[in-house]
Amino acid sequence: DHIMRSATLLTLLVALVAGVAMCHAVEHEYYWNEVSNATQWEEPAVPVPHEDTESGKKYYVDPKTGESTWEYPGKWDVHESEEHGQSYYYNKETKESTWEKPADLAWIRVRHDDSEL
Repeated sequence: DHIMRSATLLTLLVALVAGVAMCHAVEHEYYWNEVSNATQWEEPAVPVPHEDTESGKKYYVDPKTGESTWEYPGKWDVHESEEHGQSYYYNKETKESTWEKPADLAWIRVRHDDSEL
């Protein structure tokens, strides 16, 4: 009986230690801006894309409606210039066009777990 209780306690202790070790391998997300090179833990004020696990395509959650969309729900549109063979960016509010990627569109979600720190 004593040996059985000791084995049960040892099993529980091993399970507890394994559970604590697994809790330390928690995945976190931070944000990196590839234009400004800024990083931060808080979600930026502009929409940041998620990645569709099946297609690998980027999608956004519209902050006004809460619905998913493939199109950026902010003030910038991305267009392809057939003449120049590259993307350009159009601001719907200011009517400005630019070849340079705006910082609003440059936020990326970066996932890591605590063991990488």
